[in-house]
Amino acid sequence: MFLRKGRSRKQLSYAELAQRTSAYSAATLQRAASGRTVPSRQVARAYAMACGLDLDETDRLWLDARREERAEHHNTERRSVPKPRMMRDLADLGAGLADAHERAGAPSRREMERRARAARTALSSSAAQRIISRQQIPSSREQLVAFLRACEVPERDHAEWLQAWARVRRHHAAELNASRTFLDRQEAETAEDPSGRVSPEQAAQLVSLAGYTPAERYRGYHVPWTVRCQHCTAVKRIRLSDQADGRPKQCTQCHNEAERAVQEVWAALFDRQWEEKGMPAAEAEILRRCRIAGVERRQSALHVTVTAPSELLLTTGLVDSSAWEALLTDAVREKLDNVSEVIYVTETNGLN
Repeated sequence: MFLRKGRSRKQLSYAELAQRTSAYSAATLQRAASGRTVPSRQVARAYAMACGLDLDETDRLWLDARREERAEHHNTERRSVPKPRMMRDLADLGAGLADAHERAGAPSRREMERRARAARTALSSSAAQRIISRQQIPSSREQLVAFLRACEVPERDHAEWLQAWARVRRHHAAELNASRTFLDRQEAETAEDPSGRVSPEQAAQLVSLAGYTPAERYRGYHVPWTVRCQHCTAVKRIRLSDQADGRPKQCTQCHNEAERAVQEVWAALFDRQWEEKGMPAAEAEILRRCRIAGVERRQSALHVTVTAPSELLLTTGLVDSSAWEALLTDAVREKLDNVSEVIYVTETNGLN
C-alpha cells in the first residue's frame, strides 16, 4: 500500500518507474507493490527512491512486513526479540540472529559469505543458512563475529553479542547435564541388569514391545537407533529412552494409515453403507453427529476415541454401542488386515 500510494502521487506508470530505477524491470516493480509477497529490501528501496519516498520509513515498513511474512510461513505468532543482554537460551539467541539478518535486508547466504570474506572472517553459505533458519547457533566466537559482520551489525555491539552467546552456551550446557542425569536415572529404573544399564537383549525386547525390530547394533539408552516397523517395515531412527518411558512412540506411517482408514470407514459407514450393514436409520442419524477424535495404534490393536455432543450422549447413550462398534471393527479390518482388535473410548464435548 505504501509503495502503491507513492507511485500514484507521482502519477508514474511502471514503465516510467523502471526507467527511473534503471536496475529493475516494470514487472519486478509491479510484483513488489502487489502485496502478494514481500520484495527484497533493495527492490523496495529502489521503488521508494524513484517515487521520492522516505527511505527510513520504507526500511521500517519493509522489516515489519518481512517479520509478518516469516511468522505466517512458520505458522507462529510474532514474538518480540530480546536485546542481546536479555538473551538466556537457544531460542532467544536464534531469534535475535534471525532478526539481525532481517534488519540487514535479508541478504542471500551467498552475499553473506562474500561479506564475511571481505571482512576477513569465515562464514560458509551453508552455516549462514542454518543460523538464519535457527537450526543452530554459531559454533564459535569467530563464526558469530563473521555472521554479525555479514549482517552489518556495528562493531561496537559485538561485545554484547559475544557475552550473550557465551551465556546461552552455559545455560544450554546446564540443561544438557540435567537431562543426562534424568536419563541415567530413568535407565537405572528400567534396567534389569544390576549395573543400571539396559543390555542389548533387554533393549531388543523393549523395542519389540513398541512394535519395532532392531536394524543395527544397540549403542546406548539415549543414542539414536535404527529400527524397522514390524507392521509396515518402514525404517526410522528412535531413542530407546523415548520408547521405555511407558508411552511408546508410534510409527508415523502406521499411525497415518490407521487414522486415514478409520476416518474413511466412519464416513462411508454412516453416510452410505449403514443400511446394507443392517444399522437402523435412526441410529445412523445419531452417529452422524459424532466424530473420530483420535486414533492410536498399539501393536496390532487400535484405540479409537469417538467424540459426541454432550446432550446427545446424555439422551441416547450413543444407542447400542456394541452394534456400531462391531460394524466399524469389521469395516476397519477389511482395510487393515494386520489389526486384531479395535478398542473404543467415547467422550463428550460442548458441541451442539
